[in-house]
Amino acid sequence: MTFKRIPVLTIGLLTVLISLHGLVADKTRLYFSATDILQGDTWRLISGHFIHADLQHLLWNCLGLAVLGTLLEYRSRGVLLVSLSIGIIFVSALLMNPFSNLDYYCGLSGVLNTLLLVALWFEWRLTRSWLIVLIAFGCIAKVVIEVSQGTSILTHISWPPYAWSHVAGLLGGLFIISMLGLRDGRRGRKVPLLQTLYKTDTGRSCASMRPRHTVHPEHNIHVACMVKPVFFRDD
Repeated sequence: MTFKRIPVLTIGLLTVLISLHGLVADKTRLYFSATDILQGDTWRLISGHFIHADLQHLLWNCLGLAVLGTLLEYRSRGVLLVSLSIGIIFVSALLMNPFSNLDYYCGLSGVLNTLLLVALWFEWRLTRSWLIVLIAFGCIAKVVIEVSQGTSILTHISWPPYAWSHVAGLLGGLFIISMLGLRDGRRGRKVPLLQTLYKTDTGRSCASMRPRHTVHPEHNIHVACMVKPVFFRDD
């Protein structure tokens, strides 16, 4: 396994989550709090998603990040970073809204829903399996039940769950998918973001598997080389 195939970003993020939980004595300084953010504690916009209420909360989110982060990072580290960023933005926007009516919030589960939807979209693009569609609908149904009942289906932590953050995460995932799926008119020309969907082994973009002929600079020999598309890798 080469270095580029090792999910170093995911491993780094997991290290951050575990370190924050184990090394930070006063976790309240890192919780997401709209009131404190408006008073100048802007770091809470980020730290609130990476700090957790208890060990069970941490372990469940670490498991989700390990699976989803590895899947996305294998496709593209850039997509993993974008998914994390968009997820944080969407969940934070909800939490800053008076509608949330929360004193404190912590945990990565809302952002993980963004990663989940994007990872499922990529797997569906690769396999066209209806199982992926069923999994996606199952995840959405889970969030709907959690919102309607005000409880968490899989986890039971010391804090009451806030399922609306999962809804915000899913909306962030839909936003990324819509951006990735944009087409430029009827010609189907991809927007710049989509140009990274098709890469050669050397990282160059390519549009098809048609042979491409080149001329050797010294011997004037025509050489045919096959461009091999690799789905969504930026390494």
